[in-house]
Amino acid sequence: MVDSSVIRAEMARLLRQPTARLETTTILTGLVTDSLELVAIVIELQERFGVRLTQEDLRDVKTVGDLERVLVNKVR
Repeated sequence: MVDSSVIRAEMARLLRQPTARLETTTILTGLVTDSLELVAIVIELQERFGVRLTQEDLRDVKTVGDLERVLVNKVR
């Protein structure tokens, strides 16, 4: 099991943002310059945590907290 703080720290590293800036309610599209960058980050997170996220998994992901929850549930 992976702690959500580990996931958030990895997200901050990939987004080149301080962890403190990644609040649960922070909108992901506000942290990247384009959607391709966000796709690349999701791919990196999948590789880092050894999971596969489907379009279904990501359909309702809008915030840092949403993505964090999806990853925590997949890593279990």
